[in-house]
Amino acid sequence: MRSTQPPAKLFDEGKPMPFVRPAWARTCREDDLRLRGHNTNREGAHMRTRSFLFLLSIGVFLFTGCSRTSSEQGAQGEQPKPPSAKANPVTLQVASQGASTVLDEEFKHVVQSFLEKKYPHITLNYNPESAGTSLDALLAAGTIPDLIVTFNGNLASYKEKELVSDMTPLFRTSNIDLNRFEPGYLNDVKNASDKGEMYGLPINVNYHAMYYNKDIFDKFGTTYPTDGMNWEQLIDLAKKVTRMDGGTQFRGLDPGSTIVWMSQPLSIAAIDPKTDIASVHNDKWNRVFKLAKSIYDIPGNGIITPTPKDQFMKSKTLAVLLDLNILTQLSAAGKEGLNWDVAQYPSYTEKPNTYGNASVYVMLATKTGKHRDEASKAIELITSEEVQLALSKKGRLSPLKSDQVKQALGADNPDLKGKRLPSIFKSIPVAYPVASPYRGKAESILINKFREFVNGSMDENTALGQAEEEINKMVATEKSK
Repeated sequence: MRSTQPPAKLFDEGKPMPFVRPAWARTCREDDLRLRGHNTNREGAHMRTRSFLFLLSIGVFLFTGCSRTSSEQGAQGEQPKPPSAKANPVTLQVASQGASTVLDEEFKHVVQSFLEKKYPHITLNYNPESAGTSLDALLAAGTIPDLIVTFNGNLASYKEKELVSDMTPLFRTSNIDLNRFEPGYLNDVKNASDKGEMYGLPINVNYHAMYYNKDIFDKFGTTYPTDGMNWEQLIDLAKKVTRMDGGTQFRGLDPGSTIVWMSQPLSIAAIDPKTDIASVHNDKWNRVFKLAKSIYDIPGNGIITPTPKDQFMKSKTLAVLLDLNILTQLSAAGKEGLNWDVAQYPSYTEKPNTYGNASVYVMLATKTGKHRDEASKAIELITSEEVQLALSKKGRLSPLKSDQVKQALGADNPDLKGKRLPSIFKSIPVAYPVASPYRGKAESILINKFREFVNGSMDENTALGQAEEEINKMVATEKSK
């Protein structure tokens, strides 16, 4: 039967708990009494009881204390870690040369959105490619930009300006995997160095394509251009839509950058990169001059003042325009009433499904820039699959191998829906040639001589002969500076 008596008080209320020594803390006096025969059983039992109570009280105290600490931490939450030191803000100056169509507002917006998330301390300041902020103007003023965006054909000329160096060590530091890129585009960058160095990385690729105005072909009851056409077939088609109608002259075809793009599939150059001697007075260039002239010799299809792009997108009087990646511009023109589509670039009969150089746009950190580490981080970000995917969806061709990135081309642009974009990929670019640092100026001389030839001022042999002489004089002058 359970006792009804209240439990005995272990300690008097209000009095401090007496100190009780545990059994293991016996004194020498107690051991002495046991040895002398004293009865210590009763006393030992009493001591063991008091020891148990003492240990119990210690346990309660510890449990209560730990519980209180734990509950207090739970209420306050996890103690925050000391904040790590933030990176100092850095503004990178970005210059460009021949890349204004790449660094447009759409590109800047996409890059900025990713930059704010990953490297919020880095700001990119884009210098317009004009007046006092062009690359040449900045260099003349003694201002070295941190980053330069240009097409790979310009890289060789930067060596003499002390702007480039091998960025491979920086790419390793930034964990940039070069295997993600199409090897052909990387080789196009390496060609600028006689040592195979990487002066920068491709961030965008311009392909060659044929764009046509469907309304003009419909107007004159002519079939649209098709994939797989050679130059002669396209020229014959252009003749059918080159007409004067209602006081408006409609042109059938413009080859864009005239002889330069047309020459590239034949792997010929205006100047030998090894000797820096002109190499245009030959049969291959003669063929290109004649073929290009046959386009402008179509009655009503001669060279006129408005640019070919303006004729195609604004006045809408050009039936076929051969150009690079202009999808963004075409999207805007489509909203203004241009009914356009795209087909495979024409080719030479002996070189089917081949167009010219890919015009790889490269971003590089300058050799003497003050913020090379941060510049490398910016390049790493822009060439990442995430950023390249976002740019591809806008209609920009990526230098990456990724099928996901390629298949996403134009996906976010409703103006590109239904366009024959797969036609673009039916041709491949020729390998970019090793270029002379004087290539750009040499080609300018050649183009001017071609215009004189088209206008009837001279025949092709005279034009090519004079171009060769002027190119060699230009090189001699440049080398004497």
